[in-house]
This record gives sequence, structure tokens and C-alpha cells, in this order.
Amino acid sequence: MPELPEVETIKKYLERKIVKQKIQDIKIFDRKGFKGEKNKVIGTKILKIKRKGKFLIFILNNSYNLLFHLKMTGQILFFNFLRNSEINKATKVIFVLNNGYLIFNDVRRFGWVKVVAEKNLKEEIKNLGIDALNLTFDDLKEILSKTKRPIKLVLMDQRRIAGIGNIYANEALFLAKINPLKPANSLKNEEIKELLEAIKIVLKKAINYGGSSISSYVKPDKRKGKYQEKFLVYRREGEKCKNCKTVIEKIKLGGRSTFYCKNCQK
Repeated sequence: MPELPEVETIKKYLERKIVKQKIQDIKIFDRKGFKGEKNKVIGTKILKIKRKGKFLIFILNNSYNLLFHLKMTGQILFFNFLRNSEINKATKVIFVLNNGYLIFNDVRRFGWVKVVAEKNLKEEIKNLGIDALNLTFDDLKEILSKTKRPIKLVLMDQRRIAGIGNIYANEALFLAKINPLKPANSLKNEEIKELLEAIKIVLKKAINYGGSSISSYVKPDKRKGKYQEKFLVYRREGEKCKNCKTVIEKIKLGGRSTFYCKNCQK
């Protein structure tokens, strides 16, 4: 699933390409992938692109927004010229712009784009927690103090912290030397400080590398991200820890694969 670094990478790319462009037409190939009335946004101009957690928001020059969620396998691609080969079974929606074509693909069909009135936007994302890049020590301390759940599951709970998924929860916990099974409310102040720093370091580094391409994620120009080449523990089970040479282990936690070093993360 595209997480905060992947969605932020998409945002930064599209800011350079489609801001101030007009939506001339919308071609819908999968009605489940487009929610709302397209006529409310055809003819509008894209003024700004925002991100909250894993959500992408197009601010338009009328009273409506476009809200995207890529879910597990969603892609947003941009082409100045559209070839027939770029349209396939995964194509859900094509936005025809002044300067090109924005394509929303999703192989597993869970992702969507929704037409949302500006006045209703806060309601649509009301259940999202604090964006992970905006976390402060006090925020994180308060969040962790309220639950005994394993720290990794808390980091991935979008209602508490928005943007961190399985990849970056594993990576941040390793960098902070915290066991993923540790109860959230048992972390001491120094551990919370280390974890907050690790979260920021991992997310910012992943953004700098264009995100992680391990499945269907690519940048809007179809190039792959490169952070997967920098993984510390994620998908490295059976390999040696980069710190102590202990073999990285893999367990299931909350139904998700969890990777850690039992020596570094006691």
C-alpha cells in the first residue's frame, strides 16, 4: 500500500505538472472508482494539491475538491500524450487536462477518487489522526499513553497517526531500537523521543528516494522509487542485521508481517 512517502512523492510531482491546469473531461472506466458527479468538476482549475496521511486532495477553483485514496495498489500517472497502451484493465479514471492526461489505475480496485464539496471535506477525513510528519513529542506521548496495544499496531492506526503503514512502522521501530511487540503505554520518555526522531528520519529519507517500489507503486512518470534499496529490516527476514549481524526475524502481528532484530530491539 502506498504510504505517506509514496503519496507525498506523487503530490510533489503533480504540483509541478498539473497545478493551474483545467479539467477538460473525465473518462470513467470503473464506477466503483469514481464517487460523485463528474460534471461538478469538469471545467474547473486545479489550484492546489494537498496531502493528509495517505489521502491526496485536489483543491479546485469552485466549491469542490477531488479526494483520492490509493488503497493497496492504486497508481496515479501523468502523460503529456496518451498512448492506447497506457490504458488497461486496471484503468479506473482518466482526467483530460489542458497539458495532458492524469490516469488513475488500480489492479485490485479498492482505491477511489471522490468529488467532495469543500464544506464536507473535514467530515470526510475526520477520523484521521495527526499527520506523521507533524507529530510532536507531546502528541506521540499522549497517543501512546492511552493504549496497551503493541507499539507497531499503534503506529499503523490511521485514527491515531496518519500516514504510517507496515513498511515504515517496521523501519522506524528498528531505527529506534524498540521491539514491535512492546505495549505502547510502557515506553519511557527517552524511548518516545527516539521513536519520534526515527519516524521523521525514515519518512523524510523515503520521500527523498521517491518512496518504496515493492509492488505496484510507481511515480506519476512510471519510474520506481528507490527506498526499497535502503530497507533496514522490512522484507529482510533471514538476512543479517546491519547493526549486529543477528538474523532478522519475521512474525505476524495484527495479521501483518513484522520484521525485527531480536538483539537490537529487545
